[in-house]
Amino acid sequence: MDTNEKQYFNLFVDVCQAINSSLNLQEVLELITENFTKALDVKACAVFLFDKESDRLEISTSYGLSESYLQKGPVVAEKSISETLNGKAVFINDATKDDRIQYPDAAKKEGIVSILSVPVSVKKKVIGELRIYTSHPRKFSDNEIRFISRLGEMGGTTIENARYWKSFRNVCKTINSSLRLQQVLDILTEQITKAANVKACAIYLLNRINNRLEISASYGLSEAHLKKGPLDAKKSIGETFSGKIVSIDDVTKDPRVQYPNDAKKEGIVSVLSVPVSVKEKIIGVLRVYTSHLHKFSDNETDFISGFAEMGGIAIENARMYDKLKLDHEGLINDVHKWFEFGRMP
Repeated sequence: MDTNEKQYFNLFVDVCQAINSSLNLQEVLELITENFTKALDVKACAVFLFDKESDRLEISTSYGLSESYLQKGPVVAEKSISETLNGKAVFINDATKDDRIQYPDAAKKEGIVSILSVPVSVKKKVIGELRIYTSHPRKFSDNEIRFISRLGEMGGTTIENARYWKSFRNVCKTINSSLRLQQVLDILTEQITKAANVKACAIYLLNRINNRLEISASYGLSEAHLKKGPLDAKKSIGETFSGKIVSIDDVTKDPRVQYPNDAKKEGIVSVLSVPVSVKEKIIGVLRVYTSHLHKFSDNETDFISGFAEMGGIAIENARMYDKLKLDHEGLINDVHKWFEFGRMP
């Protein structure tokens, strides 16, 4: 094993150890950027995450960059090595003379010469960038770029796992601290949408009288879509009520979708439908929606199914609380009646 191979092997081991050492996302990313900087003998390393709403790259963590450089101004995705967000690794030989650099003067002042920018992706979807900075002209070989790109993918997996863990903790905390069902379900749909990086999430409960699905909570869906019309339990991905997890790749071409035109208008492409159960009895469905063609992985399906189980637990807890409350109120009424009866002459 030559010096470079040993160097890369050690870096790979260090990154794996960092990922396995903690579920705290910030802590893991700080370890990764520090290890990259030291192992590759470069000036600095930074991880940026893409904010779709602002179209900006937000700094997540860095090592080796000054505070003044980090505060130089907003990093606009289209103006700052935009090709990386299209999934391409980009090498900048001279940051002071390349028009793909948004702040060349700030880079020069910071002592930055060359930059390597690689995608940070989750399931082939780019969510950010990992950038390597040097203080002198340096060309990265194809093998180096491939190796660093693979580590960028590992960073994406780390971010996904940390988001899942954080979401589980938030929902568990809410379930344990609140008996208000609506609050729990609202938080659950929000956490799934953000952690799974999808368009929207909704929970529907079955009305057994008319066999319709009634919206209980949602996040990311418009009011117009929610009011599109009654959802028939048999016509709207009915297989879910047999206990089956159903994945639909394209809602516009699948007959199991009751309102395909409305889904298209809403910008929905793929759907995952998971049963929500209480004591092994299916009482509703949890659905996740994406705005692009997407095949849900086993990890995603397990994650979302876990949340559906938590939703079932929350519903059961709320029902038990309501029953206890009614029983308590009934007991109080009985005591008052007996008290009044005892006072009668």
